[in-house]
Amino acid sequence: MQLGIDLTASTVRLAVADGEQLRFTAEVQPQVGLVETLAAARACLPPELDSAVTAVRIAIVPGKRDLQLTDVGVLRIAPRSMAALRPFAAWPGTAGASLRARSAEVPGGSDFVGNHKLPADPTQLCEAASGVVAAGASRLVVSAAGAPSAPWLERTAAGVLRTELGLHVEVAHELGGTGVREREHAAALNLGLTSWAEAVVADARRAFPDSDLGFAHGMGGFGSAAEFVRQPLGVFHGVVRAAVLGVSRVTGHTDFILVSARDDSTTLVGVTGGEPDRADVEQLWGVTHNHLALDSVELPLGAGADPATSPLGRRMLARRPGYPVVAIGDAAASGAEPAGLSGVLQWAIAFGATQGRVTVLIERVLRRGLGTHAAAEQTLALVEEAVTRATLAGAAPSPEPRSSADVRPLAYVSDPVDTVRVRVSGAPA
Repeated sequence: MQLGIDLTASTVRLAVADGEQLRFTAEVQPQVGLVETLAAARACLPPELDSAVTAVRIAIVPGKRDLQLTDVGVLRIAPRSMAALRPFAAWPGTAGASLRARSAEVPGGSDFVGNHKLPADPTQLCEAASGVVAAGASRLVVSAAGAPSAPWLERTAAGVLRTELGLHVEVAHELGGTGVREREHAAALNLGLTSWAEAVVADARRAFPDSDLGFAHGMGGFGSAAEFVRQPLGVFHGVVRAAVLGVSRVTGHTDFILVSARDDSTTLVGVTGGEPDRADVEQLWGVTHNHLALDSVELPLGAGADPATSPLGRRMLARRPGYPVVAIGDAAASGAEPAGLSGVLQWAIAFGATQGRVTVLIERVLRRGLGTHAAAEQTLALVEEAVTRATLAGAAPSPEPRSSADVRPLAYVSDPVDTVRVRVSGAPA
């Protein structure tokens, strides 16, 4: 059996699942610290269930105070013509000013379709990185213009910096699709949440030392503890995905609008065919990024959270006529439920956290082969990369994860290139 735990600032909800069957639910109040909160959650389980639980799946999201950016720096590889789009130019507040002081640009990069690829000069790269380190950075994000078509530009640069300077380096193309600034933002947010994720894992292991530990994470709703630390930004989508899984399992709905409340806002997410709808970019704490972006809107809590009266809510309803509206978690318990509500499921996230799978999505721009689509060997290489990432994220290596590849011509450019989206999904190990 699996224990799902949905942790919010106001309430902790539990769900014990035996496969897809919901066996037990409960609610407890948060305690002084996370270890104490998790211990209180465990203490409320009936003894026969506590002894039967072998895996614990936790849904938790950080707050802005958990973001630590003081040692994060960015090195961008780009043509000099991109000077008007400097790193973190649109990042708000003092954090933006601080990050701009710990960023540098090196000539190189590629155009979007990969026609003109120029790796960064190693000497210039190391000189620029040394300047960013002198400004206070100890962890670096390397981003390159054109990385969706030439990810090796970032990988090569990261290898140089790790070897020559011994730095902790992350590559931006693993945390987003198109848009170099949005990839930089996502990578910086991700690095800034690493310490928080490490502390969460340590506390969870103290509370559940004998259980397999996982987290609501990523596009499939599950990631191992190691993946949670490696890519903590994935928890935001993971909690939404857990909610979608919980609602779908209990109600049978595959098309619906999800209403959830956390902190000071209510979020509406469109779900079609059992999958959260996607957008080009999304925002977190006023920062645009495109890491697992959702088609969602945020409304203030209270009367303004009613989709039927809010302009943003009405727009989402109009795009999805006839979709039921399902409230979950704190939204379901707030007493200010939106008009048009067709279902309430407080335990959706906790239950859905037990139902997740490891899912990896890779998007690339590839030059077309002799046939009508991108070369088969290039697509196969992406599938193999996604399978490796899924295994590292906690998927069972056998049986092999399910994979699919969507290849589409890039219609708005004259070059013979395709966008390729590879998706791999596997059960947790």
